[in-house]
Amino acid sequence: MSRIMLIGAASLAALAFAACGEKTDLATDMSTTPIETATVDTAAADPEASVRDAQDFVNAIGQASLVEIRTSEMALEKGKNASLKTFAQKMIDDHKAAGEKLKAAASAAALAPPPETLDDFHMRRINDLVETDGDADFDADYAALQVDAHNDAIKVVEGYSKNTNALPQLKSFADEVLPTLVAHKVDAEKVRDAVTKQGAKSNPS
Repeated sequence: MSRIMLIGAASLAALAFAACGEKTDLATDMSTTPIETATVDTAAADPEASVRDAQDFVNAIGQASLVEIRTSEMALEKGKNASLKTFAQKMIDDHKAAGEKLKAAASAAALAPPPETLDDFHMRRINDLVETDGDADFDADYAALQVDAHNDAIKVVEGYSKNTNALPQLKSFADEVLPTLVAHKVDAEKVRDAVTKQGAKSNPS
């Protein structure tokens, strides 16, 4: 589980940068992550900054959705827990639907569509689920990643919704998707707890 903890810490560090708007010494690969700038407020008199913030938000949430979909597809293939597989299918369905809404909102705001391919940082998040010693811990790793990823996404969406420069089309999307993300996080925590309980029964001390 140390890999997931490191990923969660790196993601939260990037989000902390976005929240305070200060420079940081994060590794170069993190500095290119759109999450860093997705929630930064800029002067209301700068329309170009408003557009940049909106595009950063589209890119960040687009990447997050791709991670949710790809890792959940892996869960359907590799997962053992029935509740986890049900959750994974829901993530695929909900995030694909949200992706279409995000694409429509971006188009309405005259922005580039959300990305269809993963950047290096998010690709590593997926690759982390590929165990070198088999898939014995896959369910636990997937469940933990889902909790961390939804915590990250919630902060990004909340941050953009509160951005005084938020474009109306993207703010509307953020306000609509936020309750779904919160519900996903609650479900992810339940799956994590179920997997942990199942693991404890399988490996009694």
